[in-house]
Amino acid sequence: MSNPGGIVVPDLQQYSREAVASPFNVVLDDGNRLHALEIVRRVPGKRIVCRGFWGEQAIYAKFFIGSQAGKYAARDRRGSKWLAAAGIATPALLLESSVATQGSQVLLYAAIAADNAEYAWQELDKEARHALSKRLVAEVARHHRAGLLQTDLYLKNFLVDAGTVYTLDGDGIRRERYWGKSRQRLDNLARLISKFDVNAVQAWLPGLLQHYAEILEEDESPDLAAMQQRITRHWQYEMRQYAEKVQRTCSDVVAWHSSRTFTAINRPYDSAGLRHALKSPDLLFSLPEAERLKSGNTCTVAAVQIDQRKLVIKRYNIKSFWHGLGRAWRPSRAVQAWANAFRLQLKGIATPAVTAVLERRVWGVRREAYLLAEFVEARDAVAFFADATLDATARQQVATAVARLFYQLCCLQLEHGDFKATNLLVQSLQPVLIDLDSMKQHGCVKCFRRRHVRDLRRFMKNWQSDEATRHLLSKAFRAVYTDQGLLDKAGIK
Repeated sequence: MSNPGGIVVPDLQQYSREAVASPFNVVLDDGNRLHALEIVRRVPGKRIVCRGFWGEQAIYAKFFIGSQAGKYAARDRRGSKWLAAAGIATPALLLESSVATQGSQVLLYAAIAADNAEYAWQELDKEARHALSKRLVAEVARHHRAGLLQTDLYLKNFLVDAGTVYTLDGDGIRRERYWGKSRQRLDNLARLISKFDVNAVQAWLPGLLQHYAEILEEDESPDLAAMQQRITRHWQYEMRQYAEKVQRTCSDVVAWHSSRTFTAINRPYDSAGLRHALKSPDLLFSLPEAERLKSGNTCTVAAVQIDQRKLVIKRYNIKSFWHGLGRAWRPSRAVQAWANAFRLQLKGIATPAVTAVLERRVWGVRREAYLLAEFVEARDAVAFFADATLDATARQQVATAVARLFYQLCCLQLEHGDFKATNLLVQSLQPVLIDLDSMKQHGCVKCFRRRHVRDLRRFMKNWQSDEATRHLLSKAFRAVYTDQGLLDKAGIK
């Protein structure tokens, strides 16, 4: 398909679903030409966001695709205009147009020479992150002072430079409802704070709430305990939604069903070699270069090479007819581990990147399942602390990092379920959590606290005969946890 001037019109629907190898050009219906477009974000079948040029002007182009393209383009345009009218910094809307042959509406925004807050956050140390968190809270307070709510509060929807925070994504901007204004605002603020480091929220929260109240010129800051509950609910909802999302095709995952299998691949790892290997996953265990790590009735594990990348493949076996019957109608442990890995990744908890998952099915009944993940070259926690050559500083650093990992799981109400020390690796003095097929997310606080105590006890049991390490870990837990009662119940003195 071509436009006047001989420029080929790309298939925007296809581009929203598949990676594009090189920049492309588009001629809009009004004759304007966009050059050197590169996709920076895609929502399959609905939207792509591109970086490129309109003449000499650096721009971001939002292409809204599909039957509701007009609705979403109008909402994005409206939100952008509300922000600008309120004096809130946001990229200027330069042009509204369309590509009718593609069923697409297009909005062009001026490119801002600034990093998105998510990228900036990853590059900052703890002190600088705290400063950035205050700037973002202040910006949301300004939204609320103008009677606006950003309902899509992800860090990537803000740009930050030395002096300004810019709000992106007009599609997520709503006006406050008259009734329940205070509740709306606090819930919106909690959603933003839930994007910050889990471990840091407890320490930062009083100051952030005070800063928010100062921007709004209120006499009292929001209630601390109530805000913490709101933040926890957002953590829970976000993880649950993401765990479901990665079981279907989305921006992070490509997935497909057939009568015999369900398969999902982490997009950065998608390749012809990996897809070929998934057609006959059992053959991977018998390859000459395969390194068998575990053989058992429940699961079989091996390290293999695919596309010059070392991976671990774990096959969850069906032990008997009755075991198969019990597993037939539930999500496999492989899929549970797959979803849990993304949960941890979302909240910044280190775990090997999962690359693919496959379930075999017979007439809809689940059978064997396979999980592939990055191979991590590291010792487990027992081997690490047993190393007599380690200096005291390294031991202390790892003990503190382990305590912080447990505290993150506690805040998120995640139960590991099998906290043997062999399921905690130590890489570059940082803990890496593995074996996630028993991990559960709890909604009931009372139930979770019992389960978390059990995780703590199981982990500390590994050092019953190593008093020095047990004492070191106990001190680290006591220094990190604000709720000492959990540690008392776990017998951590």
